Amino acid sequence: MRGFENYNKYLKDKVKEIKKGYTYGNLYHLIRESCPALIEGKEKIWGEIITFYDDGNVLSSIDELELYFGDKHEIMYLREKREVFYENGEKEYIDVYVYKKDIKREPHIYIETGDWRTFLLKR
Repeated sequence: MRGFENYNKYLKDKVKEIKKGYTYGNLYHLIRESCPALIEGKEKIWGEIITFYDDGNVLSSIDELELYFGDKHEIMYLREKREVFYENGEKEYIDVYVYKKDIKREPHIYIETGDWRTFLLKR
């Protein structure tokens, strides 16, 4: 997400466009890693839809970061196609990183608003 450490490190000069949008699931804040975790669910989850100048190179570096983030031995996130909705009502299937570990085994906080940025700003 724009303004966060990994955005500046991995994405800053590679972003063509950022739009706000949402998908459905349940969203948690992982306390130990201080990062979001999207899992299956029915709540509206808000985030940024980022378009890159060169998807291939950027996505492979993000995949490497997200795959074993935190615990280097167990896969944390996988990229999968999800239906997302833009603020203007348009929708499409795009790549979204989904948390793959058992959320019950991790210290976490449920984010009722479905918006991780807002959650962090209010902490």
